[in-house]
Amino acid sequence: MGLTRQDFRDLFERQRDPLYRFLYRLTGNRADAEDLLQDAFAAVWRKRDVYDGRGSLDGFLRSTAYRLFLNEWKKTARRRELAPAPGPERTAPATAGEVADREAQGFLLAQVRTALDALPESSRQAFELFRFQGMTAREISEATGTPVKTVETRVRRATLALAEALGRYRHLQAG
Repeated sequence: MGLTRQDFRDLFERQRDPLYRFLYRLTGNRADAEDLLQDAFAAVWRKRDVYDGRGSLDGFLRSTAYRLFLNEWKKTARRRELAPAPGPERTAPATAGEVADREAQGFLLAQVRTALDALPESSRQAFELFRFQGMTAREISEATGTPVKTVETRVRRATLALAEALGRYRHLQAG
């Protein structure tokens, strides 16, 4: 079936602004959102013969944009792991309380990361998009091609699993 030039124009006119807002919400950065927007439309045009008309064209575009975002996000995360950004220069030595606070925060963040990493990929992804990226269940549904109720269930299960994992830490800390 494929995508005609007119279908593509209509898609571009209809989805340019909503997709930009979606990508801006994911990235929090105008330049990155604009780059991803262009990449998404270019990818859909390159794959125009792949689109068979079974799903919505808007959903095809949004899922393409979301996959591009995830790829960029993973690359950026890998870069940060390999070469972390330098911290601010300190002019005076840290006090014992500051060191203890930083160590406690670091430990807690490590516990959260470990608990997140232990979640199934689908639940972790839904949770991170919902909690960290501020997306709605409907937006996540459209981006991932997953039913809204499934997204809501995944976010709930992830929230409960994280609460349980961090609750165990709190009990250990109190004891």
